[in-house]
Amino acid sequence: MQSVSEKIQLFHELLGCGRELYYTTLTPSLTVRESSCPFSGHLPALLRLHDKNDPFRHKLVPFAESGTPVILSSGTGLIWAVDYEKDPGRTLQAYHLLGPVQLDDVPAQRIRSYLSDLNLKLSDARQLLTQISALPILPINHFHNYGLMQHYCLTGEKAGADIFSYTDLSPEKSPSGDEAPELSMAHGTWAMEQELLKLIEEGNQDYMRQAARLTASGRMAPLGNGDPLRHLKNAAIIFTSLCARAAIRGGLTPETGYSVSDRYINLLEGASSLEEVSRINTQMQEDYVARVHACRSKDRSPLVQNTCQYLQEHLSETLNVPLLAKQMGYSVSYLARTFRQQTGMTLHEYQRTKRMEQAMAALRAGDEPVQSICHRLGFGSHSYFTEQFRKHTGMTPNDYRRHNGQN
Repeated sequence: MQSVSEKIQLFHELLGCGRELYYTTLTPSLTVRESSCPFSGHLPALLRLHDKNDPFRHKLVPFAESGTPVILSSGTGLIWAVDYEKDPGRTLQAYHLLGPVQLDDVPAQRIRSYLSDLNLKLSDARQLLTQISALPILPINHFHNYGLMQHYCLTGEKAGADIFSYTDLSPEKSPSGDEAPELSMAHGTWAMEQELLKLIEEGNQDYMRQAARLTASGRMAPLGNGDPLRHLKNAAIIFTSLCARAAIRGGLTPETGYSVSDRYINLLEGASSLEEVSRINTQMQEDYVARVHACRSKDRSPLVQNTCQYLQEHLSETLNVPLLAKQMGYSVSYLARTFRQQTGMTLHEYQRTKRMEQAMAALRAGDEPVQSICHRLGFGSHSYFTEQFRKHTGMTPNDYRRHNGQN
């Protein structure tokens, strides 16, 4: 069985196999023990390790005690994933920092302004400016994945992105609370947004789980001019406006949809930390889903609502109506009749429609082979899938991708 040291060493070696990400290990007393970062000598200054207010220690110690990994940002627009190595007695042995990376292409003037306060030699400042400007730019959800790998190597725990907390070394942007937020920021590729908005339009109560799956493959656009807080804030505000429109299509009145949007946009503008933006963004999405679900439920009985939910969650499976009716506690004839009265479709038509919607979203999103989409959604053969897709859209899957694909 591999030790923690062996696991983390392997992880560090793997980081150099693709897009190279740097790592740094700090001792509990906050000295650099090991680093692959080319400007490791300037890391204490960038991380403000020796400031008289000691912001790194002050902000990270509570998270270290609880073992909560942190996404840490600095005034340069850089972010790190911070985690902890502890002995069997839970005594801190080291801080492990993954990064830094950029969420956005940080303007040189912003970096230069920040470096001017570090009292560096002119030659050192120029070199550091060049090195920081060359750092990789990663979407936050992709960076989460690397952070989760680091967390697994250190703890053996498999977790999701909601395990991270967020903090900033800039005093004016310090977090307002200690609770770990959920970050399911949904600004990214057009196709990913469409899938998320469709779930809101449906009032899908499984929204947050599906959103976490979708955002793992998406990308946030650069919206913050190098400022991580502004970047996430802008992304959340844009998505709030899109959610309002989706909710209105789902049945909310325009007055309700836009008034809810205005309220959350005002909250987002007033947010002072990454954590607060994340919390408000999650609350906004859950609020719209709940409102649309309540609105649509007025016209559908619990039986039909539960049946729709079941079909949505089992799209890839062959529909067995007698078994479904037994699970719902009704006869086949009553279930089929009631479902058609309230949805305007038979059970098989509803399942086929939802499968087509998933297939269309997948074709818009990227390069997944048509054959793979066909099998993933439970179609028996490629030819049958193509036939059904042509009936639904008037095009073959390949034609649809050419006309509607992301590119």
